[in-house]
Amino acid sequence: AVTAFEKSKKELANSTTLYHPVMDAQLAMVVDASDTAMGAALHQQIEKEWQPLGFYSKKLAPSQKKYSAYDRELLAAHMAVKYFRHMVEGRPFTIYTDHKPLIYAFKQKEDKCSPRQLRHLDFIGQFTTDIQHVKGIDNVVADALSRVNIATIETPSHINFQEMANNQKGDQELTKILAQTGNSSLILQPFVIGDP
Repeated sequence: AVTAFEKSKKELANSTTLYHPVMDAQLAMVVDASDTAMGAALHQQIEKEWQPLGFYSKKLAPSQKKYSAYDRELLAAHMAVKYFRHMVEGRPFTIYTDHKPLIYAFKQKEDKCSPRQLRHLDFIGQFTTDIQHVKGIDNVVADALSRVNIATIETPSHINFQEMANNQKGDQELTKILAQTGNSSLILQPFVIGDP
């Protein structure tokens, strides 16, 4: 149990570690939108390895949920550029999306665009016009950020903390772990809930 805990803790820390920006590194912004949210990740390439610089995620407003897939993906790119503006301004970078029609956004005629699409494209175009396609299966981070839906996580309406404390006191494996001082970073402290 301790080994699994330590491994999980290390993997979680390593998977979310952000790197310091290197000014001459190649940048890539990966964006995605779902029916409920949008997400993006900004990466830099150092020695053929992509390193995350930051993440962005935002729930769509009720009116934005009614947008077409193209408009949601364009909105995700627009909002990501806006969010990471301080990091991409004056630097060449590529936007990657799993929505193939978006790669032709800067090649279409203006009369085919709605005023909102023109505003979004105008803003994005101030920073980059390089939009590339990435397969959906390879768009893991942005896809995960765009699909976060906290409302679907259910928590029990009532947790019996006293029963939980009694179970911890009677757990033989936990007792052994606590007896081995210094061998684990797991620290349990007594916590009083309610009136003492």
